[in-house]
Amino acid sequence: MDTTIYSPKNKIRIVTAASLFDGHDASINIMRRIIQASGAEVIHLGHDRSAQEVVECAIQEDANAIAMTSYLGGHVEYFKYMFDLLKERGCSHIKIFGGGGGTILPDEIKELHAYGISRIYHPYDGRSMGLQGMINDMLQKCDFATGVNLNGEVDELTQKNPKAIARLISCAENNHTEFEKFYPKITSGNGKQTKLTPVLGITGTGGAGKSSLVDELVRRFLLEFKDKTIAIISVDPSKRKTGGALLGDRIRMNSIRNERVYMRSLATRQSNLALSKHVKEALDIVKAAQYDLIILETSGIGQSDTEITEHSDASLYVMTPEYGAATQLEKIDMLDFADLIALNKFDKRGAMDALRDVKKQYKRNHKLFDIDDEKIPVFGTIASQFNDPGMNQLYKAVMNKVAEKTGADLKSDYHTTEEMSEKVYIIPPNRTRYLSEISENNRSYDKWVEEQSDLAQKLYSLHQSIEILGKSVAVEELKKEYASLERNFDGNNKKALEDFPAKADLYKQDFYEFKVREKVLKLKTFDESLSRNRIPKVAFPKYKAWGELLKWILQENVPGEFPFTAGVFRFKREGEDPTRMFAGEGCPERTNRRFHYVSLGMPAKRLSTAFDSVTLYGNDPDYRPDIYGKVGNSGVSVCCLDDAKKLYSGFNLCNPATSVSMTINGPSSIICAYFMNAAIDQQCELYIKENKLEKEVEKKIDAIYKDKKTERPKYNYDIPEGNDSLGLMLLGVTGDEVLPKDVYEKIKASAIAQVRGTVQADILKEDQAQNTCIFSTEFSLRLMGDMQQYFIDKAIRNFYSVSISGYHIAEAGANPISQLAFTLSNGFTYVEYYLSRGMDINAFAPNLSFFFSNGIDPEYSVIGRVKAYLGKGNEALSIKLTNVRKCSSITYKPADVVCMHRKLTLMTYAPPCRRSMLFMITATRFTPMLMTKPLPHPPKKACAGLWLFN
Repeated sequence: MDTTIYSPKNKIRIVTAASLFDGHDASINIMRRIIQASGAEVIHLGHDRSAQEVVECAIQEDANAIAMTSYLGGHVEYFKYMFDLLKERGCSHIKIFGGGGGTILPDEIKELHAYGISRIYHPYDGRSMGLQGMINDMLQKCDFATGVNLNGEVDELTQKNPKAIARLISCAENNHTEFEKFYPKITSGNGKQTKLTPVLGITGTGGAGKSSLVDELVRRFLLEFKDKTIAIISVDPSKRKTGGALLGDRIRMNSIRNERVYMRSLATRQSNLALSKHVKEALDIVKAAQYDLIILETSGIGQSDTEITEHSDASLYVMTPEYGAATQLEKIDMLDFADLIALNKFDKRGAMDALRDVKKQYKRNHKLFDIDDEKIPVFGTIASQFNDPGMNQLYKAVMNKVAEKTGADLKSDYHTTEEMSEKVYIIPPNRTRYLSEISENNRSYDKWVEEQSDLAQKLYSLHQSIEILGKSVAVEELKKEYASLERNFDGNNKKALEDFPAKADLYKQDFYEFKVREKVLKLKTFDESLSRNRIPKVAFPKYKAWGELLKWILQENVPGEFPFTAGVFRFKREGEDPTRMFAGEGCPERTNRRFHYVSLGMPAKRLSTAFDSVTLYGNDPDYRPDIYGKVGNSGVSVCCLDDAKKLYSGFNLCNPATSVSMTINGPSSIICAYFMNAAIDQQCELYIKENKLEKEVEKKIDAIYKDKKTERPKYNYDIPEGNDSLGLMLLGVTGDEVLPKDVYEKIKASAIAQVRGTVQADILKEDQAQNTCIFSTEFSLRLMGDMQQYFIDKAIRNFYSVSISGYHIAEAGANPISQLAFTLSNGFTYVEYYLSRGMDINAFAPNLSFFFSNGIDPEYSVIGRVKAYLGKGNEALSIKLTNVRKCSSITYKPADVVCMHRKLTLMTYAPPCRRSMLFMITATRFTPMLMTKPLPHPPKKACAGLWLFN
């Protein structure tokens, strides 16, 4: 295994990215860091990048190679398409490398190598070569000079040929002697153009948000000037130790994917300077290409960034409100030279004070003591916020300043307002301590439980002593002490202890009766083992001492009662196997066939749907190779309502025995809308059949498609066994097109109130772990809030609007404790946001659910059995723990026998008797009963079991 680092002979530039729709691939970051540390310059694009975007970037950057990871299938089509695009553009010299763990099979690797892909690395390569060895192999294969053997590139500049521009810049960087021969022709050919191609210099401290701010300027420029072009030269620092560099500005720039934009990243290739020494040549090249505006962005190395003024016609300095003491402003050289100043990240604390101080310093530096503050060119901006008013004002001021100083035809009429930048908060600022408040209240509750339990134990001891001593002289003193202690004992706890024997007797009966939504339920209290032993579904502790008993009541208790450690429901739903019927591959018809196969003969249909990556990212299926290869791969393709109808056809989505789980996040609201409408149209179909309206409806549908002059959609495969075709009658239309409005609305209200299922929709988890995001996190949260409000307004109580996921956080590398922490934190964030919108917790809590991963660690073994549900009614925001299957009649393999070696803390919401405050429950150390001989076969019927604590 090779661990030595290969030292390149030439300056190597490599574009790194994860393939289209591949959002949760962490390996690309590991690889590009090793590439950087090996001395290469890495242009990193991040995740979810199309073949065309990667190829255009590689051409503009004149890269030696492209290094991709692809983990979600479609890799053969993707890599071949990328190779074809490079060949089509005359850039076959750019090599392609890739990897995908075990997802790219050896036969596929041979096929790709034969097609022309330089190297696809397999896990076998990783074992034999090691990570550094694979990177060394790649660097050796692409260690060649760029910017050599030029052939007519100068003549192609005025055509804005990105390949010609890129090769000339590389020639300036790597082959300067040769470049000197072309340089006079480049500069002489653009004499007048130099005056008409203004350069906007942008500099500032690292982390000030320069790249995001540039992206916002570019977006507005392209919107306002429909026929003008823009070039960006972005400089990032080189590592002094290794010579490598991360050229990562493209990650933040979403607006540059436009034929009117050219971008080139440069490494400084020198220490302690914010610019490359070849910046002037690069600027002259893009000026010769006759772009209408050039933006030059420096790497930003601190207070002394004035070097940029030597290369720019107008300059913009970007800083944040967190510059330190006011005296630090006097050290910032650019405040003397900058034409405009952006105080970015204006949502930071103290931003208004910082704006005032920067304006004062600007006045002092420029001797403008008589000018009004409003006229000082200092702007508060939040570049990360869409259509930020401060950014609008800054853009207009920048363009007008450029036009004023250069005479370029760039005067802006962009619409602005006098508003200041103001952060639109998801969580109100006065509620930012909500997680701290929860933990403080939980710890306070734990402390109170300990105090009350100790008090109960003392009272029990005194009570026992009084009974034993009978009429002894000491009894009176004991009674006085008992009465004194009892004054500090909570009355609710006293009643709980008094009621405990009667409660235990109820669970000893054959059936337990209770009421839910005015409906009386009567459920068996026991299961029967193969040996005909009665195993209680809920077992009570055998404690006699009041202290231990009270502690169990306050921190464990029976299912359906505070603190809900054993679940918010008194018993598990009967007549429904907990097995999820998971499927998702290819087209909707194929997955529908699979659903019917796995659910055939089962009384409950619990369908769990996996969607393909194209759907997960909200894209339509397409014949374009980098999309086509991923359609229906590792999930089902659903892009319209008809797909949803086909997918769930033959399953009555409003049947109480049917529930559907959908693993989708970014476009969850759209997919959920498909699902709901599929359920509604199914009920419309049943209504049509019950009222014998088939012929009338068919005539209406025929008329609709006659007007459209298109073929009506149909189920494209044979109807599978078990599918009664429910849902297929109204393919291509919706119920409101064929039924009277009042009838349709009645059916709709009934359907959405009955439908059961879950849509994952957990965008915070996506932001933290999987990256399957299509909208910003804040916009996605608003979308989730709108969806939840609709659920409240329409009384949708049997469907979860979000399933807060710990499983994917664990997949991204979290350990059991951090997985639980992140998941609960996300859950409480949703709760806090919904509360901030004025929603009643008792109205939305029933629509929230949790799920966690299950691993071999002791913590995972317990957390994996945690199934949390954020409450119902006044018992909102509570946690359901599914029963651990341990009992005296069943023995499990050693891996199933677990002992907690630390506390597992979970959040609950107290009922009104506790003043509706948040408290903590703690599942303390527990020991399962161990048996000496395992059963030869597992029991046919799973025992409900119970939590056992010592």
